[in-house]
Amino acid sequence: MFFQKENVRRAIVFGGGGARGAFEIGVWKALDELGYHADIVTGTSVGALNGALYILGNQAEAEEMWKEIETNDVLGFELPIEVANFGDYRKTVSDFIVKIVKEKGLSTKPLEEMVIKYVDDEHEIRSKDIIFGLSTINFKTMRVENYYLEDIEKGRLKDYLLASAAIYPVMEKYYIDEVPYIDGGYRNNIPIDLALKKNPDQMVVVDIHGPSIFRHDQRIDDVEYEWIKTNWPLGDMLLFDKQRTEINVSLGYMETMKLAKAAEYMGYWYTFDPDQYTKENKEFYIVLHQLLISQQSNRLFKHIDKEGYQQELLKELSKKWKKVVNKENLMWAVLELTGKTFKITPDKRYAINEFQEAIKNRVTELMEAEKTEPIKAFESSYILSRKEWSKELFEELPLISNRRMTLQIMKWLTDDSITWDHPLFNIIIKAKPLPMILALYCKYLFSKEEGFF
Repeated sequence: MFFQKENVRRAIVFGGGGARGAFEIGVWKALDELGYHADIVTGTSVGALNGALYILGNQAEAEEMWKEIETNDVLGFELPIEVANFGDYRKTVSDFIVKIVKEKGLSTKPLEEMVIKYVDDEHEIRSKDIIFGLSTINFKTMRVENYYLEDIEKGRLKDYLLASAAIYPVMEKYYIDEVPYIDGGYRNNIPIDLALKKNPDQMVVVDIHGPSIFRHDQRIDDVEYEWIKTNWPLGDMLLFDKQRTEINVSLGYMETMKLAKAAEYMGYWYTFDPDQYTKENKEFYIVLHQLLISQQSNRLFKHIDKEGYQQELLKELSKKWKKVVNKENLMWAVLELTGKTFKITPDKRYAINEFQEAIKNRVTELMEAEKTEPIKAFESSYILSRKEWSKELFEELPLISNRRMTLQIMKWLTDDSITWDHPLFNIIIKAKPLPMILALYCKYLFSKEEGFF
């Protein structure tokens, strides 16, 4: 097993990505529990800052620090009390841009004060038997400059950390001996080259969806490595939000534990306790069989029984799940896609029945709300990114939104206003197979205690 090997030279590479760096703290926590301790640490931008914290060695303190950070602490920009909708988000970003233009780049002083406060013992970092490297860009030459700790004059590590994290033009350039430097993430966001140069046997690469394109280094093919990332969006790089930080730390931890194939962690998008898996998987197929052979589902059965349609169905599920769906993982795919559609947060390890209850509660909440007004964009407890807001606004559109279509089909089934023999389902089965499947699954969840359909 990768994480349990002994007597190997290990490296960790922390990628850049601003506020998304909280994910790396969760990865660090999991790696400590798995017994993976690095001999080589490299990073760019926020990854360099996290790398310095890693070498200092106090994961709990680093996590506490991250959970207290706000945008004002890093960029000197005060977020509004609430960013509850796309209008709030758009105004926040507009005000942010105006401030950047007006000040010709935000001051690095708030970030500098934070680095001084938390990366507070350069001597301690140098005393550890761990190689440390970081990447930045010389603004005069626009070339990447890589530095190991031994290349940096004593007492000046802070300057190079700030140079690596100076995300110009949002922030001012950072000067070292009158030479301007900017964020290394523009050219070397995941500095595996720095780690590979020190000849590790194993390498963990932490990818937090930073801004630049990763350039493959052929030397990585000669090293045993694990690439840790998440399918979930990690939010805006420049807007630090405490609720989002909590989620990202949890995601980093759970994605690492799943990758390590820890016995208590399974799932693809979400993380589950596997205890109920066998029972639930068996029950899922029994109920599906009962549904398809029932008299009222005769028309549905005729469609689903066709091999060609089954292949199209699996293809659609695979596209949405972003992983090939087959009979072994069909239950997982439907469970997770239903959770995603109804915005169940991925910030914890769920028991399967607990996750199913969360889906039922969300469906009930939305169906009750729809009695008085149309379903609106999902109201999140954390700040959504522009891309996430776009998806949520898309979910408000009738006949297009999978969430709204699923609820409508559920309503028809619950009220018995339309049965599977109704001609409308001929259209839905062909045109909107995903909402049809999700509605079936939701009906299954609500019917579990009452027996089969």
